[in-house]
Formats: sequence, structure tokens, C-alpha cells
Amino acid sequence: MPTVDVLLYLTETPHAPVWWMEEMYRPYGGKYGWTDGATLVDLLDRAGIDVGLAHGSDLRRTTFHPSFPDHHEVYVPNDYTAAQCAAHPGRLYGVVCVDPLRDVRAATEEIDRCVTEFGFRMMKLLPTYHHHDPADPRLAPVYEKCLELDLPIHTHTGFTPIINAPMPHARPVLLDELGIRYRDLKVVVYLAFPYVDEGIAVVARHPNFYADLSYYAGGDPRDLYRVLNKLRSLGALDRAVYGSDNNDKQKSGPGGVASGIFRSVNRVAREVGGPELAEEEMEAIMGGTASRLLKIPDAAAGTGTAA
Repeated sequence: MPTVDVLLYLTETPHAPVWWMEEMYRPYGGKYGWTDGATLVDLLDRAGIDVGLAHGSDLRRTTFHPSFPDHHEVYVPNDYTAAQCAAHPGRLYGVVCVDPLRDVRAATEEIDRCVTEFGFRMMKLLPTYHHHDPADPRLAPVYEKCLELDLPIHTHTGFTPIINAPMPHARPVLLDELGIRYRDLKVVVYLAFPYVDEGIAVVARHPNFYADLSYYAGGDPRDLYRVLNKLRSLGALDRAVYGSDNNDKQKSGPGGVASGIFRSVNRVAREVGGPELAEEEMEAIMGGTASRLLKIPDAAAGTGTAA
């Protein structure tokens, strides 16, 4: 099975105002970089990961800063994402990015186009940035289209530095209604502070929900180990998936890479006297589970260059 990073972001200079990038990266020291497909593949290679899911964005309707009223478009078109993936076949797969409340019918048509024409593997749902409850009934056609195409949804929960993205929409518990209403809908939930335990509970409740652990790619492996133990205790460890959120060794510590934090959890287990992860459990987290969920070909295995 190939190793898979479920969260990599594309953003080049025309796609976002400078103020937006500065606000996004302010809590992390303010340093940011523009990323195209080649940059993402370089991140994959440094981490020794075979395949990455390339996310764009469409935040044109809701992006706003009072000091920059004319600089409001955060938009990475799906056609750009498709072109970057085509330039790196077998390494990058696209994620459909739409703002469903701009035009629900157009959103469903765009989802269909990106899957049938480009082979995109997920759809991005951003309630925090798009200012809506994920269970808003107006989104029903979008969820029904994803069910029709067997297309998993990736959604962000928890902290964001963007001030115009309301935190009440970032609660994982808001996704619970989706799991009740659409039991076959596959949802990959990005877990993050301050709602990590709430997110774990929601994922554990719904057998088609998965936990994206990208938030931990730039942090302390002890925190990651705690989350993995909690998922295990609730019978959901087999639905944990690796992601990096574009984190590299500069964020994860001197001499290390994001994937190394995941691969060091058994060292933490030995230090604290807790249960270690079996080899097959770690293989599932690092790509086996995501490969099956996203239908990534086995031929992609071994394409990532070890860091």
C-alpha cells in the first residue's frame, strides 16, 4: 500500500492576498511560502511519502479585511489543481473545492466535473471559512452528489488564525447531524485545538467518519500518542489517517520531518509505559486506510523518496 498525505495546500501568488497569508501564518512566526505542485511533491519526498491530496480553495464570497476591502479573493481554481496533479501523475490527486452557498447547483455540477474529468478523490467542506453550519439543509444536493459518486468529504474543524472565519462553525459536534442524516457519507475530519476530544467523539460515533491528524504533524509526538490512544480506546484507530498540512522539518523540529513525528509514537509509548502501535496499525495510519478510502492505486507505493 502507498503512503498517503491527505492534506496538502496549493497556493500561488495570484490565489490569495498577502494580508490573508500573513494573518494565516502570524501565530507560527509569520513565515509563509507559495506552493505549487512541485513544492508539494518536494514536501512528500522529504517526508518519504508516496502520494499527496492537493487542496485548493474558493473563499471569494466570505474573505474580508477592513483595511484591504478590495483584496478579498482567496481562490485556487479546480482547473489549476487539476493541472498541477497532471504534471505529477501518481504523486498528487485533486480535492474538489467549491463554495456551495455561492450556487448549490453549480457546486454539484463542479463536483461531478472534477471527479469525472480529472479523477479528483475528495471534496473540501469549509464551514468555518464559508460561514455556515455543515448540517445546513441547503447543502443537501452537495451531500447527495458525494454519495452518488462515492466521494469522501474532507472538512476542517478547530482553530484558524483567520479572524473572519467564525469559530462557532468550527465545532466538530456540528458534523454529528451529517452522520445521523447520511449514514453512508464518508467524512474525513481534521482534528484541531480546542475541539480535539469533541472531534474524536464525533469520529468514533460514526463508522464512516475518519480522523485527519495533520494538526499533529508540526507538534509534539506525545500529543499525537495521546490522541491515538483515545481513538484506540473508542474503537476508531483504524480510521486515523496521516496528513501534514504542508508542515515540514522547519516546523517539526531540527533534523526531522512531519512524518517522523508519527513514526516516533512508539518511542513515546515506551517512555510512558503505554501500549505500542503494531506495525500494521502504523501502516494503516500512514497510508493503508487512506489508500482504500480514496482508491489510490497500489502502483503508487514506493514513489516517495525517503528524507
